[in-house]
Amino acid sequence: MTTFWAPLLHIYQPPTQDLKILRKIDKECYKPLFSVLEYHDNAKFCLNINGVLIDMLYEFGLGDTMELLKNLVSERKVEIIGTAKFHPILPLIPKKEVHHQIYLNEVLNKKEFGELWKKKGFFPPELAISANVAKDVHDLGYKWVVMSGIACPIEWPYDKIYCSPTGLQLFFRDDILSNKISFNNITAKGFIKDIKAMYKDEKRENVNDTYLLTAMDGETFGFHIKKYEKTFLGKTLELVVEEDDVQTIFISDLDQIFPKSKEKIIPRESSWSTTSEDILNKIPYPLWKHPDNNIHKFYWKIMNSLNNLMNLIDTLDLKENWEIENHYNTARWFYDRGLHSCPTWWANAHRGTWSPNLIYKGVELLIAAALNAQMALINAGKSSLGEGNYDSISYYQGLLLMELSNISNKQFKGKNKKKNL
Repeated sequence: MTTFWAPLLHIYQPPTQDLKILRKIDKECYKPLFSVLEYHDNAKFCLNINGVLIDMLYEFGLGDTMELLKNLVSERKVEIIGTAKFHPILPLIPKKEVHHQIYLNEVLNKKEFGELWKKKGFFPPELAISANVAKDVHDLGYKWVVMSGIACPIEWPYDKIYCSPTGLQLFFRDDILSNKISFNNITAKGFIKDIKAMYKDEKRENVNDTYLLTAMDGETFGFHIKKYEKTFLGKTLELVVEEDDVQTIFISDLDQIFPKSKEKIIPRESSWSTTSEDILNKIPYPLWKHPDNNIHKFYWKIMNSLNNLMNLIDTLDLKENWEIENHYNTARWFYDRGLHSCPTWWANAHRGTWSPNLIYKGVELLIAAALNAQMALINAGKSSLGEGNYDSISYYQGLLLMELSNISNKQFKGKNKKKNL
């Protein structure tokens, strides 16, 4: 019986990324990674590349990387899947913005990959899923969605495919194996040995073929772990060739081999950073919206008021005068980018992910969106409609700035205390 390995890679950079860092990642990861996949005929990788990264590669003179990727797609070594362009946490933003972000990414995929781009799979950023997001993905025409293993509420599917009540195919990544790979805690040989032994009975035999999904950041290979695209991915693909009972496969092709379960399920609200404890505490997206995190609290207060402002300017007649249209378009430009997930991710000092500057880089996008939204209302003679929300944004921006200082000060004192022990 055969074990089918369906690998998925996710590559993304925030709209605020420094050019030097982007060039370094491209040199150490993207180009070498794509070259390794090009070398191996048995490569079958689903790839999520957020549209914001595609834009940045072209903007900063790295379009040759996109040519490498297009070649992989044409050779069917890579299948591009759908996502939200600027990498927002979809369960935490308004429904219409979920649709808008997905639409923006689709437009770019169609432009870049032409007929080779098909609406099949979908990657929710950070694998952040909810019942509503799953329904949106289905309603927008996608065939399947990938989620963290913790999102699976019932018996683990290794020889069958679960579907949502609307018919969306639900695929769950193997969190344990994926994290072992991500943190360099398994070798290529160890990985092949493990997946061959999975789901076997005591006689090391199983009745049916089985499958498993791994999913992780593509930047793991070459940037976070040097030469890992060769020492792990390349080596693993070499070993697969030697195995009669292991094959690589696109996630999109799994339903040609494995049956759909009659049991319909609703995935747990979660992300690939959600723990069992988080689930019990009803905190499904802890790195982006934690009730005990003041930065998160102030950030989402700003975001909620900004959402209200954006709803207000959506009702304006943009043809009334040029100033209204200009401020509207500027607000929308900053707002689309401001929804990216990184500012709140960097606000987890207790976990060691803390950068006041990267937090505020993201907040600045929201402030610029708010300013231009209010300017649009002013030029439409409707400033009073937005004043409450605009003032609220200014207020919570101040609180957020103070909290950045408070946390940084506590960290500084804590480090000095340890030095003096």
